[in-house]
Amino acid sequence: MEHASKFRSIVAAILQVPESAITDDLTPERVDTWDSLNHINLIGALEQEFGITLATENLERTQSIPVLRALLAQHGVNV
Repeated sequence: MEHASKFRSIVAAILQVPESAITDDLTPERVDTWDSLNHINLIGALEQEFGITLATENLERTQSIPVLRALLAQHGVNV
């Protein structure tokens, strides 16, 4: 499974939304299940899947799909 597909699968599973809903417009304001706990779960799952450690000092700033993609790209994971 390619990185982009893994990314969509992880985000969809944790946020309990269809993979088709994983777009750059997806934000916590649009998904009731994207709360702080699920965001921590999401960061942990992405770190585990891609074998990286994401900077988490500003977790609230990372609550968007484009920012998550950018964080992964900083570690050579293009999704």
